[in-house]
Parts: sequence; structure tokens; C-alpha cells
Amino acid sequence: MTADVYAGDDGLPKGAGSSRPAGAATFSIVADADADVLMRVSAALNLLNIAPRLFHMEARPEGTAAVNALVECAEPQAGLIARKLRQLTSVRDVAVSFAPAQLPVHARPEE
Repeated sequence: MTADVYAGDDGLPKGAGSSRPAGAATFSIVADADADVLMRVSAALNLLNIAPRLFHMEARPEGTAAVNALVECAEPQAGLIARKLRQLTSVRDVAVSFAPAQLPVHARPEE
């Protein structure tokens, strides 16, 4: 069911339009510090069509780049992105860790 927001349609059940991610994956990537490493890593992360919550890249003196990215996604999606990153020729190492989403804490019912 699709809501027509311009017509004031509020017939969707509560929470139907908002989906929570299953968790978050942190990618730690070491790659050759080529001029296109930012573009290549970003393209692989963009496969989920979700902007990373955190993205940090640092060029190191030995000619490598360290990239850390935090992306909200499901665990199978994190595995897919890690495999895509490992296929890049300039990438030397990819480590991924996944943390499930925390369930919301409900307020205690009033007595």
C-alpha cells in the first residue's frame, strides 16, 4: 500500500514506512594509495544505495591508504560488500565486523 502524502493520506500502519537496519558493518580497508582509491572504494560501498554513517581515509607514508567506513546494513549485505571490495585490484586487505542493531528500550508501564 502506498500513501499519498500530498492528499493527506495517513492510512499506512504506524512504522510501515520506516524500516530499521538489521545492524551496522565496519569496514577496515588497506589499499594502494592510487589517485582513484577513494572512487573505487566508494563505488563498492554505494552498491547498497546507503550513505555510510562514517567514512575516514588516511594516506600513509609507505604508499598505502587506510579507509574505515561504517554502514548500516544486514549481515549478508556486509558480506557482499566485503567480497566486492576484495575484488578491487588496489585493495590489499579488507576486514569487516558486524554488530546487530540494538532493540529499543521500552518505558516501563505506569503503575
